[in-house]
Parts: sequence; structure tokens; C-alpha cells
Amino acid sequence: MAVKKHNPVTPGTRFRIANTFAELTTNRPEKSLTVGKSSTGGRNSTGQTTVRYRGGGHKRRYRIIDFWRDKLEIPATIKTIEYDPNRTAFIALVAYADGEKRYIIAPEGLKVGSTIISGDKVAPEVGNSLLLRDVPLGTLTQY
Repeated sequence: MAVKKHNPVTPGTRFRIANTFAELTTNRPEKSLTVGKSSTGGRNSTGQTTVRYRGGGHKRRYRIIDFWRDKLEIPATIKTIEYDPNRTAFIALVAYADGEKRYIIAPEGLKVGSTIISGDKVAPEVGNSLLLRDVPLGTLTQY
């Protein structure tokens, strides 16, 4: 992940670094995998302010993430790597061989066009999902 160092114009920005977003391949989410996200703005069900200094910000849509990775032994291709406003990690749009699309959390080193697979006894490569007991001892790569 590439980072950029800010020009220190104030003492607070002296050691500040930020993401360059160079890995992103699109800025439009998959419509079928997004739902509306409501914001309370610090108000309860009757509309009274119960928590002060909340509210504002940009309107966001929630991206439905496949945390379970339960499509076993079906190869999938990475279509895009996208920004997610609801989390600090990037997400990847995955198209399975049977035509279904899902979002996954994109591990570092995942590239567009690469093939991933989930299941038992798969190779321990970037993007693949396997059980912890199946990870070989001494493996240093991230999953």
C-alpha cells in the first residue's frame, strides 16, 4: 500500500502520512451489493438529541461483505478493488465461476485479474481462504 507524506505546514501535520489510493481500480460500487445506511445523528427514536456533537458527514451506502467465504471449491476472479467508506480496508469485487458476485476484504498484494478459491486443502496464496489448521507451519504470507 503506497503512502504519501504531507508537507508539514503546522506542528500537527509534521509526521502525518496518508494513503495514495493507487491500488483502486474503480470508484463506482456494484449496485446489487449495496444497501442504504441510516444515520442517527445522536438522536433516539423520538428525535431528541441523546449524544451531543454527532451528525453531519457524507451520505454513505453499506457494501455487503462476504465474511464467511462459504462458496467452497469454486474459483473466482478479482474484478475490481474499491474504496469502502464504512471501513479502513479496501474491498474487492469477486466474480465466481457460476456468475455470482460478492465483495471480500482485499488483502494486501491482491491484484485485479487474479484467481482465488476457498475451501479445504487449497494453496496458501494471497486471497485464498482456508482453515487455520490447513495453513502450513512457518507460513509468513497474509491471507
